[in-house]
Amino acid sequence: MHEQEIAEGDRLYAHGDYEEALLVWEKAEKVGPSSFALFYKKGIALRKLGRFDEAAAALEKALSLDPKNANAWRAHALTCSQMDRNEEAISSSEKSLAIDPYNARTWIVRGFTLHRMGQYEKAVESYARAIELNPLGADSRRAWNNRGAALDNLHRHEEAIESYEEALMIDPFDVYAWNNKGVALGVLVRHEEAISCFLKAIEIEPGYATAWKNLGVAYQSLHRDTEAKEAFKRAKELGL
Repeated sequence: MHEQEIAEGDRLYAHGDYEEALLVWEKAEKVGPSSFALFYKKGIALRKLGRFDEAAAALEKALSLDPKNANAWRAHALTCSQMDRNEEAISSSEKSLAIDPYNARTWIVRGFTLHRMGQYEKAVESYARAIELNPLGADSRRAWNNRGAALDNLHRHEEAIESYEEALMIDPFDVYAWNNKGVALGVLVRHEEAISCFLKAIEIEPGYATAWKNLGVAYQSLHRDTEAKEAFKRAKELGL
């Protein structure tokens, strides 16, 4: 029965029914032995539900049973980062990398946390390592985009634009990269080019409120006030 309940929880989780999966796994936990896999899966589901404190606790239980699991350390790092427990997040990232130094996703999590801590140079280095390990995949696209954001924070906007363009070569439908490229162009007073980027992001995702707002700022910078007003109105309608 214990194994059947775990399997049912796995099925619910695979369908995105995280709350239901957790209920089933918690029943399984009461009637059978604790296991790394059960606590790990609970931690991931809780994180997806935004229940970060509970997620971290579940992952810590998993790691007490298998402290050599790189994926669990990475998941714990990401969870801690989302709670602004940044020092713990860095520690967990580095424990994961000590076990598996070739996982691009872990380098991205480490970079993301360093970015949140304002350590932009170190974040750029971490993203660069992720790109080196996985030059063409989805992780690389994310790393190029995040690298661009860190470079923007360092006021290295030309380099940031090059990073966003690398992300867009991997995925030309990445609305975040289009938006971020537009912002960097705006800082460089290249407003016409920025407008083209924001319009591309909106073409891909018409409900992207941030791109509408940034489009309004770009139009305003060019004294195209009617268009700016319409863009700001649309951003407000979308909840921004």
